[in-house]
Amino acid sequence: MPGQVDRSDDALQRLTAWAAHLRVAEKDLHREIYYAAHDIGVSQRLISEIVGSMSQATVQRIIRRITEDPSRLEETPAEVIDRRAAGLINDETMMDRLLDRKYSFGHVPSIDGIATDAYIPGDWDQIEMAYYRDLLSEHEFDRLMERQRDQIEQAAHAEQAVQVEQAVQSD
Repeated sequence: MPGQVDRSDDALQRLTAWAAHLRVAEKDLHREIYYAAHDIGVSQRLISEIVGSMSQATVQRIIRRITEDPSRLEETPAEVIDRRAAGLINDETMMDRLLDRKYSFGHVPSIDGIATDAYIPGDWDQIEMAYYRDLLSEHEFDRLMERQRDQIEQAAHAEQAVQVEQAVQSD
């Protein structure tokens, strides 16, 4: 039936928007929990009571994670994209924030010159994943790629250099 495709697309768009909104809200809530405990000195028990759906142990874990890694307070590329998907920011604001970043790139770590089977993601991976999930248009992705082209090429050359070094050492 002709109308079912439209309703299906609309339902998927709403679901995508609500899921993005939930992820953004959770990240914002974690920031506010940290700020309340760290900056103002609100007790974990009181934070738990205010939030209502979170145990004191969960509040403690959130505060500990952010204390151990303060970069968790920073807005990630995925979060910026989620804010747009949730309707909290417009396309232009999203692109301004994404174009204004310096990205890190994922890599395969090596130990004593030998590549591991691990992969350490960079925040550029979030851009690629958003593109593959149709959360960024081809035009938006191309603009981001163009801005980051030099960094991407440097990361690729660094990865190739590691591979050459590993090949030389294994001979």
